[in-house]
Amino acid sequence: MGMISRVRGRIRSDSFSKIQIKSEDKIANIVWLISLVLLLPYWAPRGLLVALGGAWLMAAYTCLVVPVLISANYRYPARWYPAVVKFAQKIARRLRSPVARILYVLKTAYSPIDRAERVFLQLNNLSTMISQLLIFTACDRLLVSRGKLTCLYSLMFYNVITYSVNYIKEICTKEDWSPYVNVTRHSRVKHLAMSATKIVLEWTKAVTFIVTMTFILLTLGLEQGLEHFRPTLLYTLITGTYYLLTERTFLELWPLALSAMKLERLEGMEALYCGVWARGITTAIAVPLVPALAWHERWRLALLVAYICVYVHGRHRLGDVLVKLNEACDSLARFRRATVEELSTLEDVCAVCLGAMKSARVTPCAHFFHADCLRRCLVASDRCPICVRPYMFC
Repeated sequence: MGMISRVRGRIRSDSFSKIQIKSEDKIANIVWLISLVLLLPYWAPRGLLVALGGAWLMAAYTCLVVPVLISANYRYPARWYPAVVKFAQKIARRLRSPVARILYVLKTAYSPIDRAERVFLQLNNLSTMISQLLIFTACDRLLVSRGKLTCLYSLMFYNVITYSVNYIKEICTKEDWSPYVNVTRHSRVKHLAMSATKIVLEWTKAVTFIVTMTFILLTLGLEQGLEHFRPTLLYTLITGTYYLLTERTFLELWPLALSAMKLERLEGMEALYCGVWARGITTAIAVPLVPALAWHERWRLALLVAYICVYVHGRHRLGDVLVKLNEACDSLARFRRATVEELSTLEDVCAVCLGAMKSARVTPCAHFFHADCLRRCLVASDRCPICVRPYMFC
């Protein structure tokens, strides 16, 4: 502001008496001309400021000059500014109809591609495997020298780990340990063929798991690397993170792990938050790979990664989970959070799940529920689960 005051004082001083500045219009025109002169270094060939002092000089010049120019033009606006704005608005109104027609035509032409993208994503296993192969191949080209088959070996190794995790999960969640299958649900007569098939399958799973774990331990213990398998630490970090956040087995485990932490701030929406975080991180991993591949002249791979891993997955999968999270948050935004004093004096349980309430939402009829329980009730009805009154908000 002090610099602006000095500029104003000099403009009004005797040094400009020859051009006889008396009106605000002339001051505004001079400010505009000075602004144009001070912006010329940005249009200099090959970056004059960068050539003279590097990027630091450009940043310092920008921080000092641009705010002064904006404030000076705001203080002394020229009369032709509104005329230019009106002219631009008039042109925009005239172009609005043709642009809308062009956008409608483009949207209509793109609709079959959009349907094909959704069908592709509905084939969850296929679309996930293709995106993983693209990211792994891109990391091969950028991070591993002469690693022609590193992506295939890595994907195979991660799939083996996934199979082992699935088997352990199945053992932990298994309830029926009987090796026999009854003819009917309430009968004790054993079905010989089905029982034999079940026994063979269980033994096959167990033997496969034991052989797999033995092979992994021997490979790691003997340190016998494969011919084209030379992963770096950065390669393993990127590909491992991408695989853990895209594979369905681990996508089902992350909400359970987050629920075990019992973060009351998430209000029982761990699955929604995990979905947004997983999709966001995988899209963020794929974005910098596109310019890196283009820099190394891997144009086809760069286009595939940009389209499938960034655009399709970001637009549909990340967009869908964001919409679901926003809908859940909006449905709860009408209900205020219960205070600590209210919960301490309540000494009650949630009427939906019968669980203790460390955090809760309060309805207009003064009933307390877990946020996730209330959200599920709102899907079925817009009435209070206890008094069955419709919610009335002031």
